[in-house]
Amino acid sequence: MTKITAPVQKPTNGGASKEETAVLAAVKTVLNPEQNKTEEKKPVLQIEPEKPVIPSPEPKKEMTMLEKILKVENLQLVVEKRAKLVQTRSELERFQISSNDFNCSMRLNDSDGNVFTTSFTPGIKKVIDFLKSSFDASITDVENKITF
Repeated sequence: MTKITAPVQKPTNGGASKEETAVLAAVKTVLNPEQNKTEEKKPVLQIEPEKPVIPSPEPKKEMTMLEKILKVENLQLVVEKRAKLVQTRSELERFQISSNDFNCSMRLNDSDGNVFTTSFTPGIKKVIDFLKSSFDASITDVENKITF
């Protein structure tokens, strides 16, 4: 207990007078208002989770003749691109690299006319493997674009 809330004792009998007891009760009421209030039971609110709203599918708009023609032309371009990628991928598949170190070479030309040539077989194998995986990814992307 703090000095404010401690009971005041008289030097003669050790007890508090009626006035001091009343003051002490008032101090306790001011310092601890929760103890003197009667507990009120509040009704518990139950909140139900909101149900997700599913948007209704919009009816598909009928395509005009011009839109249909453009769609077919775009699909034709995508199909041609896929055919070219598949052809190039199959050419890489037919490319033969044997185990000896100098049976094939690779030549790279840039737009400035610079040329890089190598016969390092492990490097050429890695380049071919990278190209194969890149073509596979491109073919998959193009096939995903083919929709009606």
